[in-house]
Amino acid sequence: MAVIYYLVALLTAGGVFAALYFTKGKSYVKNLNSRKIAALVYGALLFCRCLADIFEIRYTIGLNVYSPFGAHGAVQTFFSAIMIWLIFAVQVLMVTYVFFEDHVPRVLPIIRYVTPVVYVASICMMPLLNRAMDGDLADGFYWRHLILAFELGVGLALSSSYLADSVKTKQTRKQWFTTAAIFLGAFIMAMPVWMPQCIFGLGDELIEVDGFSQAHRIALYLSLFIIFSIHFLFTRCEYEQRRYALIIISMATMISFSFNYSFETFLHMADWPLHLCNTAMYVLPLVLIFKWDKLYYFTIFINVLGAMIAMLCPNTDGANWLSVRTFQFWSNHYMALLLPLLFMSLRIFPRPKMKQFIYSLVAFAAYYAFVLVANAVLTGLGNETDFFFINSDFIADKLGQWAEDLRKITFIINFKGKQFILYPPYQILYFSVYIVLSFAMWFIYEQVFEITDTYATIMERNRKIKADRLALEVHLAGRSMQEPMNPQNEGKLILRHFSKRYSTSDVYAVYDANLEIEGGQIFGFLGPNGAGKSTIIKSIVGIQTITSGEIEVSGYDVDKQAVGAKMQIGFVPDHYALYENLTGREYINYIADLYNVSKKDRDERISDYVSRFRLEHAIDNPMKTYSHGMKQKITIMSALVHNPKIWILDEPLTGLDPESIFQVKECMKEHASRGNIVFFSTHIIDVVENICDRIAIIRKGQILTTRSVAEIKESGIPLETFYMSTIDGNTQAPVSIKEAAEREKLAEGAVV
Repeated sequence: MAVIYYLVALLTAGGVFAALYFTKGKSYVKNLNSRKIAALVYGALLFCRCLADIFEIRYTIGLNVYSPFGAHGAVQTFFSAIMIWLIFAVQVLMVTYVFFEDHVPRVLPIIRYVTPVVYVASICMMPLLNRAMDGDLADGFYWRHLILAFELGVGLALSSSYLADSVKTKQTRKQWFTTAAIFLGAFIMAMPVWMPQCIFGLGDELIEVDGFSQAHRIALYLSLFIIFSIHFLFTRCEYEQRRYALIIISMATMISFSFNYSFETFLHMADWPLHLCNTAMYVLPLVLIFKWDKLYYFTIFINVLGAMIAMLCPNTDGANWLSVRTFQFWSNHYMALLLPLLFMSLRIFPRPKMKQFIYSLVAFAAYYAFVLVANAVLTGLGNETDFFFINSDFIADKLGQWAEDLRKITFIINFKGKQFILYPPYQILYFSVYIVLSFAMWFIYEQVFEITDTYATIMERNRKIKADRLALEVHLAGRSMQEPMNPQNEGKLILRHFSKRYSTSDVYAVYDANLEIEGGQIFGFLGPNGAGKSTIIKSIVGIQTITSGEIEVSGYDVDKQAVGAKMQIGFVPDHYALYENLTGREYINYIADLYNVSKKDRDERISDYVSRFRLEHAIDNPMKTYSHGMKQKITIMSALVHNPKIWILDEPLTGLDPESIFQVKECMKEHASRGNIVFFSTHIIDVVENICDRIAIIRKGQILTTRSVAEIKESGIPLETFYMSTIDGNTQAPVSIKEAAEREKLAEGAVV
């Protein structure tokens, strides 16, 4: 019979290779070319072979006991077991690689150079593989062996088609190391659960894995180690690379889990893998392959919790660590716990929100009702089932006598001589506790999200600081890091194509703003509420990040030289926050310390401003006793104590009496007369008209015009009329992300 299998494998390989060669590059269905079709056929053959029957080698203990090759077949058992493992690893890689070949170039050398060798060796070893799978059935004709022959033929053809490609694989030593690591990882993940028992046996001593023994704790700690290792290994990879890695893991786990079942299993509902963590083995690959986010949210809330509880209360009956039962239990629950968490940590799917959480609970209620009825019906018909452990006392026994007593309250349905038993109080409590624990999981996720967001923000900020410092060093070309990036712009305030978009919005708060303000000017910034005035001001002073573009303050880049830029600015916000337990003088001195103002200079300036603003009676009193106007004056004084090059005020005159408004205007004029810039936003047109040199008008995030006040006066149009006509004449909506992208494309085309 071996000759027939050899011929089938070789003829299949030749036929499929010829078909792949002559149809190369052709697509018969949308995004489905000949290689992908071959991979799908290949995967179907693999799945059919695995589910045809349970592998005979699964019962081997220590190479000799119950070996398919007899008492003296240790060598054959060892090599056939390793080859089955190796074939499985390359099969999972091959089936998945075809769909991701543009995204995972480091896997190509494995497909081109390793898999053909494995397939040729497997074809040569088919008699051994057949006996390892089916024992004495290998002596005659068995259709599963024919499937293996077809399977190896398709695999050899598919891998050889990549080897025949003219594209050469050029890799550095580091890239070859990455390729080797990928193959080793895939090989480890593809290990059948019976492999340790088959190779090493069970030993004489049973190791208890429950009751929080040392072995149990090690198993739990190992789960944390695995998830953190996989996360940090792939977190910097591209999205499709992360998804590919998780598909490899989930498919390997699914097929390895399926080794314990056969088609015959599914003919009897009592044997179905309806435990939550069993169903997860089939759900998780589907979630990844088809991007079923709704099903993913079920796994993240329900499967993870079920797996966690199962790992805390393992149902392994004190089996040896190397037994098939133990490895099957832990590998199953590891993946049911870890994979959904990795989907989230590696950003495969968006983070769940409360709506998705509620949907997952509804889906769980439906699942619970189904297994509740299935347990009762199947048990009543003579099949002892315990799906989700709600039909037996497995959980009740661990909770104590009160749970056992609660379970004794039953509801029995008699139908045609059969008894169908439910345990209403116990099962309702079981469901309720699970729902409560699900809410606890939601709370934990929220805390984890907050921690990871903080960590990601810190890491991103650190990376940006390093990149900005490097760019700054290059730009300064040996000059001191304390010097302005562009000294020729000293005394100026410049915005170049500045845009700002908040992460929660699809439109820009400010888009493509350009301004250049010379020293010695008082510059008025006008616009209706929500136009973007405060957004620009907060970005200039460094309160908010810059989405794109540049801002320069007296030659310092606000993004790359934040400290240097802030030293040039005095800022009066629209909503100030003061340390009100300090006196006015203490607070101003505190600000002066931040800006390294000498004692002589600060004393002179404080004395001058105290006199101007008539605060002699209150300057040494706690600020919590001040009125709103007095606090505003302290804010203005603290902004001027270091004599900034650029004085920025956001609605500075709000809450001030007429005398104080006059003094603030005089301070503005005096500050500008010394060659500094006064930049302020306001709604009071009269003030702008009387003291400003230039103005800019902004609406819906776009600067509409920048004009000289003198020029407007010469035209004979009152500033208020000019402002209203400019605002009313522009009906353009805020710029959306899509519109901004289209504008950039048009600009690039114009440049070309």
